[in-house]
Amino acid sequence: MSRPVPRLGPGVELIGEMRGSGSFDVPWLIRRGDGRALAVSALLFQIAAEVDGRSDAATIARRVSARAGRPVGASDVGWLLDNKLRPLGVVAGDRAGAEASPGPGSGPTSGPAGRRRLRLRALFKVGVVPVAAVDRVATGLSPLFHPAAVAAFLGALVGVDLWLLLGSTPLPGAATVVGDPWSASLVLALTLAAGAFHEAGHAAGARYGGASPGRVGVGFYLVWPVFFSDLNDSYRLDRTGRLRADLGGVYFNVVFIVALAGAYALTGAAVLLVVIVLHHVLAARQFLPFVRLDGYYIVSDLAGVPDLFGRIGPVLTSLLPGRAAALDDLRPAARRLVTAWAIATVTALAVLLLLAVRRLV
Repeated sequence: MSRPVPRLGPGVELIGEMRGSGSFDVPWLIRRGDGRALAVSALLFQIAAEVDGRSDAATIARRVSARAGRPVGASDVGWLLDNKLRPLGVVAGDRAGAEASPGPGSGPTSGPAGRRRLRLRALFKVGVVPVAAVDRVATGLSPLFHPAAVAAFLGALVGVDLWLLLGSTPLPGAATVVGDPWSASLVLALTLAAGAFHEAGHAAGARYGGASPGRVGVGFYLVWPVFFSDLNDSYRLDRTGRLRADLGGVYFNVVFIVALAGAYALTGAAVLLVVIVLHHVLAARQFLPFVRLDGYYIVSDLAGVPDLFGRIGPVLTSLLPGRAAALDDLRPAARRLVTAWAIATVTALAVLLLLAVRRLV
């Protein structure tokens, strides 16, 4: 019985080689119809590039052989189509579901679909803002990433901070704010608004670089509720573009703080000063690289390694005598950065776990 002619899955887009990768074996990127980015080998990408809905496995094998400069058999192509590309959803047909990952710079999936790895990801995710609406908002806000606008807002933040540190305006006490229902409600409302605006910053940063942002939603990360944004398409960008998307959320926190300072200048509402200080703390927290906050994705994109948590095991193995080869697939600079991150992360999480246990006993 003849094999059916393979066809790409609906909405599949072949992006190309991942730029700024920290691996010697540079992954190639394919974007699935649901927006999920997949990292595959060069051979799998070449096979997918020849799937046109008209060519059978033998024809694809001949074309791939000519392009790769080495023989690839029709049976090999057929096996890779059935056991690699079809399960990943690249080739049309039945496949296991693959997870979607929230957060800026969410790493591309590699390996068999359906293998669920929960490495400190957000759970119970629900998309709130559809893709079309996110794209409109991101397109409208993307001019804020023009270098002149960035310089202006960063300069304004410096001015606000100097005014807070050197000015004579007293901050209201936290007890005063919490004790006033209207002030407490305003702090909560502005914090939620800032969280949504933070995610808009990630989306706008991706759009400014030429990527298409995905949905924005809410979920639970460990034990607390969070917003998340789907930035899988940002992997089509170079390292600078990905870092812009990573930093876009904190940059929009800066814009929000400057706007709050302007509102205080107009209204004199002292509670806004409390919100300004609070959002400095929330923005700084995003740089923590030990959990999947913005700092994690910044380190990931600097190293060119999408899934840092997946590298903790190899890093620890590489520290054992005679096992240094566990990270040989990474370039030297990426290997050093990933090793430093993994050691710092294991140490930080161990200390936090120890402190939590001590509080319980």
